[in-house]
Amino acid sequence: MDPALEAFAVSVLSTAAAEFGDKTQLGLIVLAASLRRPGSIFLGMIAGFAFVAGLGVLAGQALLSVIPLSTLVIASGLVFIAIGFLMLKVDVDTSAPRRRSGNPFQAASLMIVLTELGDKTQIITIALAARFAQPIVVFSGVLIAFAVVDGLSIALAGRLGERLPTDKVKKASAIIFIVLGILTLLGLA
Repeated sequence: MDPALEAFAVSVLSTAAAEFGDKTQLGLIVLAASLRRPGSIFLGMIAGFAFVAGLGVLAGQALLSVIPLSTLVIASGLVFIAIGFLMLKVDVDTSAPRRRSGNPFQAASLMIVLTELGDKTQIITIALAARFAQPIVVFSGVLIAFAVVDGLSIALAGRLGERLPTDKVKKASAIIFIVLGILTLLGLA
């Protein structure tokens, strides 16, 4: 498989799997349901994710400059497995205030930056950027995953939470991470 295509596909799939049922996704659903300005919230979300994913890609590239790629691939596999097991253990808090005021763009951007710095999706972005050494491809894949997963969540707002049980989505995502981690360690992903 073409290295750029592989980096893109793994970035999209792993980020999408991590984002399903995440606190950020749930926060965006609450924002969209309460502020009823999905376009502004979507654009704010993209701005926030672009900032955070950009930081993650830069951090991954910095790691690549000081640590051999083979070591980073092993670390990436272990990070994916660890995140999978953490996702199985951590409960998602869905309680959030229903009423918010202010600019929906700013609210969404700020929420993304504050909730994603150091979050599992940023750690994944760092690991992917270091593993694949293709920062633009990884950044694009991560941003597209966020746009699709969270964009659909915004569009569907409260309906998504009613139809998809968060605990089952979280378990499925955790299993995907563990499998991706094992495949990475085996050199198959």
